[in-house]
Amino acid sequence: MNGIDGLAEALRTGRKRARENAEQKAQRGVIEDGRVRIGARSYPMKAAVDADTSDGSRVWVQIARDGTAVIIGA
Repeated sequence: MNGIDGLAEALRTGRKRARENAEQKAQRGVIEDGRVRIGARSYPMKAAVDADTSDGSRVWVQIARDGTAVIIGA
């Protein structure tokens, strides 16, 4: 493809590749009402380690592809 359509396709492909190859980093969150809050966003949670999951606990999480915060540390 040429022109605008070709450029749009190239940008889509590049963004998809960058998203798939990006290294995920742990983020710090706070547990509130059974969910993990990171900044202004809130995520459902699962625990991969034995950690305190009571309200107000600070935890380290990674966000899974399905949008779940997986607790990896406290």
